[in-house]
Amino acid sequence: MTETIDPAQRLAGLRREIDTIDEEIHRLLVARSAIIDELIKVKGTAVSGAAFRPAREADMMRRLVERHRGILPIATVEHIWREIVSTFTFLQAHYEVYMDGGRDPVAMRDLARFYFGFTVPAHLVAGPDEVIDAVARSVSDLGIVRQSQPSWVGAWWNRLGGDGPRIIARLPYILFEGRVADLPALVVSNPISEAVGPEVLIHAFVGVGDRDPSEALEAAGFELLARYDQEPRTEYLVASPAETPLDVVAAAFAAAGVEVREPRHVGGYPAPIRHSGPGAVAPVA
Repeated sequence: MTETIDPAQRLAGLRREIDTIDEEIHRLLVARSAIIDELIKVKGTAVSGAAFRPAREADMMRRLVERHRGILPIATVEHIWREIVSTFTFLQAHYEVYMDGGRDPVAMRDLARFYFGFTVPAHLVAGPDEVIDAVARSVSDLGIVRQSQPSWVGAWWNRLGGDGPRIIARLPYILFEGRVADLPALVVSNPISEAVGPEVLIHAFVGVGDRDPSEALEAAGFELLARYDQEPRTEYLVASPAETPLDVVAAAFAAAGVEVREPRHVGGYPAPIRHSGPGAVAPVA
């Protein structure tokens, strides 16, 4: 004879399981905070950007995406993880985030809160120049600049590189159709110390020629992130795999009828993840 399970009893049992899981999650967060406290004592974080590790964070996120299963949306997992990591980074070294509010400040604030949470102070400023100024004045603050800018903003990236701020990350990090917090943006920081270099490098070029090199660059495996036309020259911001010689990038421009010169390194970032379902992951440039 088949035993009938009382739905009310089964529901109560499931709720107890959820409570047990919730308690374990909280216990693990407390345990993580204790380790972070010890880490602070061991290594210290007084130098510029000492708490930021884009390559390590990217590796952790790839492993998270690879092992993800079930009905929970990957964006929810990503946001929870970002809230945890950003908060613990903040505990290691106080930092604030400056947001480019020149266009669609609501989308920019959503992006910042998705990636840096609600513990880290965030400030809207007028545009890319103000973001870079704020980062340059700081020890460990970050800036978020919208990738697409109106023409009057100009080649804002010319203020990056050298001993000053540079690009260290690209958002969004996990790429999939219909995601939330999908505003394409670049994260700016003062120089950081990290053992692993970025997988994608960003260079600024000055070019002569009125043709659009986007397709030629894409065919060669590169990406035109931004451009600014000011006759007789055009300035370009280009992303390429870290192992690519600059003359190969220049050759891709030449294939489009554009001569480029004055290459200048302005940053780099981990290759984003293209996600097409639970457990499916592949890095993309």
